[in-house]
Amino acid sequence: RHAALASGGRGATAAVPTLVAMVVEGTNDVEASEVLGTLAMDPGCADRIMSALVDELAAPTADSSVRIRLAQALVEMPPPTARGVLKRLTHDDDRAVALIASALVGVLEEQYHS
Repeated sequence: RHAALASGGRGATAAVPTLVAMVVEGTNDVEASEVLGTLAMDPGCADRIMSALVDELAAPTADSSVRIRLAQALVEMPPPTARGVLKRLTHDDDRAVALIASALVGVLEEQYHS
């Protein structure tokens, strides 16, 4: 796990699956999200990361705490890419997920316009 953080921090895209798993599991999820955000500066890698995050959001095992962590990871992605996914999460069946996603959409819009 620490190797994924280190190698991802150096731009190694091979770390993406492990970093996404760390977000899902809640293991150093904030650090993993930040490294994913750095890797997402490469548009090709951003698409791969977004696809992995969206797949995890759709997984039947994604309970509310997992969806919240994934929503928080989306904030690290390029705003135009992440905003649509976060807006969909504002309609999540779980009120906590919907409220957090709504707040995160606001954060993204502030970042994008500043």
